[in-house]
Amino acid sequence: MQRYDVTQLRRYCTEIFQRAGIPAEDAELTSDALVLTDMRGINSHGVLRAAHYITCIQAGGLRPDGRLEVTAEGGAFLRLSAAGGMGIPASMRATDLLIEHAHTQAITIATLNHSDHYGAAGLYAQRCSDAGLIGFSMSNTCPMIAVTGAAVKGIGNNPFAYAAPGRRHRGILFDVCMSVVASGKIQIAAAENKKIPTGWIVDRDGQPTDDPQHIYQGGSFLPFANHKGYGFAVMVELLAGILANAGILSEVRSWNKTPGRESNTGHCFLAINPAFFGGEEHFRQRVDQMLDSLTSARKAPGCDRIFYPGEIEFNHEADALEHGVPLPTPSVDELKKAGELVGLPFTLPPLPA
Repeated sequence: MQRYDVTQLRRYCTEIFQRAGIPAEDAELTSDALVLTDMRGINSHGVLRAAHYITCIQAGGLRPDGRLEVTAEGGAFLRLSAAGGMGIPASMRATDLLIEHAHTQAITIATLNHSDHYGAAGLYAQRCSDAGLIGFSMSNTCPMIAVTGAAVKGIGNNPFAYAAPGRRHRGILFDVCMSVVASGKIQIAAAENKKIPTGWIVDRDGQPTDDPQHIYQGGSFLPFANHKGYGFAVMVELLAGILANAGILSEVRSWNKTPGRESNTGHCFLAINPAFFGGEEHFRQRVDQMLDSLTSARKAPGCDRIFYPGEIEFNHEADALEHGVPLPTPSVDELKKAGELVGLPFTLPPLPA
């Protein structure tokens, strides 16, 4: 791990995306999202992904200038389209529209189609939480998981996140995909030539393997908790795919590199306004009460501290703000590759250890 200055890292990523043809505001939104994800210690969805976005744009499978479109809306719902553009800026704007509607409604839902990879699901749930709302975020993906009983991939790893605000505590943030691990962790392990635990993936024949390279040779991810992860993946497909009128299962082509064809990834966002259920302040105080109770439980042998969902990520974020963003070597290598793709050398100096 080497640490990099937050501001310099954001600026460099923003310039990369602008050189790839992404409008300035969208480039900044994308950069901020990736760097924040790394700041929270989720390197699988941080700047590691930068080169992937650039290659999709340069191949013609992703529109860098796609703009969010409102296809229908009412008091408690929004139907949106990313118009074949970047998933992160479209989802940020979709979430902001959701929040705007949610301030006058008890529950508001927004669906987004014709999109692509939208980064970490928790970004959007936390955006709602920071606005005093309970937020939910989910997305389908191209098939990656071999569902229970299958030897080949059939459904996406379909990330899902929720967040809620506290008062003394920042609040709750929970973000998971429906595979045992995120694909980025396999990417990092493969780049570092490391073995992975058996039970993360299977090879092309459906056999367990500890070689991360098998995922690029026809292998599949496994759902977490077997049929439970499978069931939750289907739930996300219902809301982010079918309800959003996006692609489903093999119709989704995340990280699309084929000109004239859309990824048509779908997302779904939901916001609940605590003001309609006893008041926001009362809700925040009760969240604090719950978290205090959970984290003060008698500890198991060998446990020094109990964390609430999101606390570790928030601690990482605060540490990165003060001491710089820690990046593993594969993330730095992918960022250098992204810069090379647009003719921008990587000149960021690592911070002193």
